[in-house]
Amino acid sequence: MQPRLHYLLTNLRKFRGIFKKSITSTQISIMPDVMIPGFSSLVGKAGAEKTDSAIILLMSPPGGGKTLYCRQMITENLQNGGFSIYINSSMTRKEYQNLFKNITDDKIKNLKFLNPYLVATGSKESDISTSIGDPKLSATLQDIQNTINEWTSSVTNTNIGSSQESTSALSDNAKISIFIDSVTHLFTVFEEDKVLKFINALSFLIKESEATALITMSGNQAGNGTILNKLSSIFDIVLEIEVQEESDKIIRKLKLVSMKGAGSKAASTVFDIEDDGNLRFESESKSKSKLSICGLCKAPILEEPEYYLDMPFHSNHVKIYMKLAGAFGQARVSDVGPSGVIDASFFFVDVVGLSDPSLSVRRQIEKIEALNDMIGHCETFKKTSDKRVLPTGDGMAIGFMLSPESPLQLGIELHQALKKYNTHTNKEDGSFLDVRIGLASGSVFIVNDVNSNQNIWGPGIIFARRVMDVGDGGHILLAGPLAESLLTLDDKYKGMINLLGDYQVKHGQIIKIYSAYAGNEFGNSAIPARFKS
Repeated sequence: MQPRLHYLLTNLRKFRGIFKKSITSTQISIMPDVMIPGFSSLVGKAGAEKTDSAIILLMSPPGGGKTLYCRQMITENLQNGGFSIYINSSMTRKEYQNLFKNITDDKIKNLKFLNPYLVATGSKESDISTSIGDPKLSATLQDIQNTINEWTSSVTNTNIGSSQESTSALSDNAKISIFIDSVTHLFTVFEEDKVLKFINALSFLIKESEATALITMSGNQAGNGTILNKLSSIFDIVLEIEVQEESDKIIRKLKLVSMKGAGSKAASTVFDIEDDGNLRFESESKSKSKLSICGLCKAPILEEPEYYLDMPFHSNHVKIYMKLAGAFGQARVSDVGPSGVIDASFFFVDVVGLSDPSLSVRRQIEKIEALNDMIGHCETFKKTSDKRVLPTGDGMAIGFMLSPESPLQLGIELHQALKKYNTHTNKEDGSFLDVRIGLASGSVFIVNDVNSNQNIWGPGIIFARRVMDVGDGGHILLAGPLAESLLTLDDKYKGMINLLGDYQVKHGQIIKIYSAYAGNEFGNSAIPARFKS
């Protein structure tokens, strides 16, 4: 974890623990879903229930109504007892007050307005955001953190060393939502790389605080291709407003461009902007009530479903379900549900040459035990509480839930430990230990095995395995999406993460692979043999 985010995430984990403790003691959920205007018309009620803690992109042409869309979503959240932060770099405070004059005084206190261009900066830079490179954006991120800390600390105040707890007047339905309206204007006011770093840092804060975020962008999907490619990994849902003129009437449509776990076929719904600025949605889909729900991920299927054992599935989930059912039984898999789907960053490692027939079984066991011991003593492994570990026989896979930096940091620490370990070994007697590492990010499903122990399986971990298989001893290889996310996050990665190029893996799939190395410190600068061939 990098210094600029360590303090922030440490504090948020503390408050997150308070939330969980409060929920356990009262058996009441304090964080229901934030209402997304018109979303149930696109995916049905079942799909809308999956939008808790989502990061949403809304694209709209000028006059499409993205600011009014933000207002409606904020208003509904405040009415439900929630809290909202509205960020707009082109709006004055007077314009903000006019926009939200429909909100009552008892609710407006739960709405925070920030204009990064006008935010006051102190003489001392924030510990959590010095590498963003812009004092105003850094101060804005710090202000967001302080506001969330203030709100979350008002939920439950825990006295250290005492079992007594006091709760504030915060509603049990409290939910935090964050809005950037619009990111396009941020790019006109601040340098692009600094805005990208700001948004990436904010995305970690959003996920850690279990908030819902809406980020608006002027233009359309085609016109914002470059920006979308750089930010695509953080969005759970992408929406687009289309505006058409028919006779004397303007037709506005809200279109679902993509949603994680729900295929790629678009759905749309028509809406009107009423005289008071409120949005009124009319479903355009005649078959919305007939949307099938995937038997694995429980998300709505927007394209033609595939069937197995009379159950509908997304086309890319059928084989995963069959493998899970074979390993754990259909009864176990049927309980996966939305809560069993997680996005994580994965570290996959195995011992090179462990299957060599010249190695004795005792020597093979020694190598596996040495690898396990070294990983167990790495600081990143010890300090990360929210992780999943899956032994693989000749190595292991580790999924990190919170930080995309953790897999690479663990790989660096492991290589440094291996360097010390191998100074006391030699290759002649087979005691020399060499490993290869693959890093990737993506979705997996959590299931219970026959002993009721949690296991993970899915595209994210499979991707990490395929990336690792390309490497030779000493390689730390990264899949494109994870590598590009890190390169955007911090300039220090530009000196250690290097593009190898495209590589074709199983089933003809083409993936972009990067290699991480730095002199004799870690990694392998040589091109992998498989990559050459």
